[in-house]
Amino acid sequence: MSKVNTETRSESKTEAKAKTKIKTKTKTETETENSRPLRVLMVSAEAAPYAKVGGLGDVAGTLPRRLVELGMEVAVILPCYRDVMLHGHDPRPTGRQVVLSHAGARRSSPVLELTTEGVRYWFIKEDQLYDREGVYGPPGAEYPDSAERFSYLSRAAVEAAKVMSFAPDIVHCHDWHAALTFLYMGGAGMDRVRRILTIHNLAYQGKFDHRVLNSLDMPQGVESEALLDHMGSLNFLKAGIESADILTTVSPTYAVEIQSSDFGCGLEDILRRRKDVLTGVLNGIDFDEWDPGRDRSLAAPFTAGNISGRRINRDVLFDELGLDRDPQSPVMAFVGRLVHQKGADVLAAALPRIVEKDFRFIVLGAGDPVLEGSFQALSSSLRGRVSVNIGFDEKLARKIYAGSDFFLMPSRFEPCGLGQMIAMRYGAVPIVRDTGGLRDTVVDLDGGREGNGLVFNEVNERGLIGVIQRALQFYKNGHMDGIIPRIMALDNSWRRSAKRYEQLYKGLTARGKE
Repeated sequence: MSKVNTETRSESKTEAKAKTKIKTKTKTETETENSRPLRVLMVSAEAAPYAKVGGLGDVAGTLPRRLVELGMEVAVILPCYRDVMLHGHDPRPTGRQVVLSHAGARRSSPVLELTTEGVRYWFIKEDQLYDREGVYGPPGAEYPDSAERFSYLSRAAVEAAKVMSFAPDIVHCHDWHAALTFLYMGGAGMDRVRRILTIHNLAYQGKFDHRVLNSLDMPQGVESEALLDHMGSLNFLKAGIESADILTTVSPTYAVEIQSSDFGCGLEDILRRRKDVLTGVLNGIDFDEWDPGRDRSLAAPFTAGNISGRRINRDVLFDELGLDRDPQSPVMAFVGRLVHQKGADVLAAALPRIVEKDFRFIVLGAGDPVLEGSFQALSSSLRGRVSVNIGFDEKLARKIYAGSDFFLMPSRFEPCGLGQMIAMRYGAVPIVRDTGGLRDTVVDLDGGREGNGLVFNEVNERGLIGVIQRALQFYKNGHMDGIIPRIMALDNSWRRSAKRYEQLYKGLTARGKE
């Protein structure tokens, strides 16, 4: 058990009042509780549109709204980053604040609020920790005090729920940044509240030196050191995995994969031990947000019933990016991080051979500086056939989805993947590696009437060129017009996924504490 110094245990009257234990419920209170909507508190480092780096932001931004549609009360707690204000959002003061001594510093953090489609978003305004560039760090880096920044988020989330008078039935935490919330709940009278942890990408675990432990201000009575210790380091995600009532990942296949040494990132033994509470819930996309029939970024709207607008979007995209027009040449795109996980290195090596097969190719993304340079060099040497756009531009991404024939995701591993779902929504046929959520959402077209894309196994040039050749055959044989309306009509929405979470929540609250 970690030791807690006397300075951090000293409290003001305000702080002591905030930490008052939740009283035991009477029969009448329990009956009233059973008749009211289920209350869910989410804790996340990201939530679109307020803070988004990747798929985590999409989930924490969209899932809560779908849960509200199912009749739940949902509040989401996240840091008040500088970007929240810079991007035109204006959370209002609630007049309440979290008062804590944490990591040797006394903090009084106002709680700000925005309500979107019935979801209450509460922002922890602690400028010393969060008023900075980016979410996790400046481009290509991570802030050195990440342990303090996100342990404070977890601890402040527990206190914020109290000062906002929100007594949750479920606390749903996302990834390592929020995983310590469960430990802080243990010292705050929230032992009866059910706990769900969603693992979005197991490769990111929140590992820190043991010297950080005393700065975390763990509550007395919580075996924090034992829960956090893993292979000689503190591991925030491991503590969350050990403390959760239910573990979810973002696809069924990934839930199985992370129990293996190939994908478990050192936590596979613990995950196998907890496999009875581990399940995969496939992410979805927001069909209101991603709607080619109403997308103002596009030159021409289109629907599954009338795809003629795709040709207009393709021509406009070619002109904007300086690509040579050729009606006989299919367009293939890659939108994502230019990193090893995404297979970007294999794509860079194979790209000259891909365009030799009469493809036009569009790249949008950022990541490894070496890979960025490789793609930029290819753009120069293959001018007119390849367009490389370093960085991320959502408006351009939408145009690429709408104007491409094929969407490539050669990932070495992919917990879920949203790009393939968005691509299908916009009529681009996905080409994916057989892994994780890609396996759960894309069925090979050679498999018959249920096929909705092309799937390959080997993440190397040979495997990539082989599936590219198959894509070319589908295009040349005139099959695209039959495939596009079908894939656009598929239901990859969050409404389906939210119902699965509703089942998990209700199952947890219905059974006794184990």
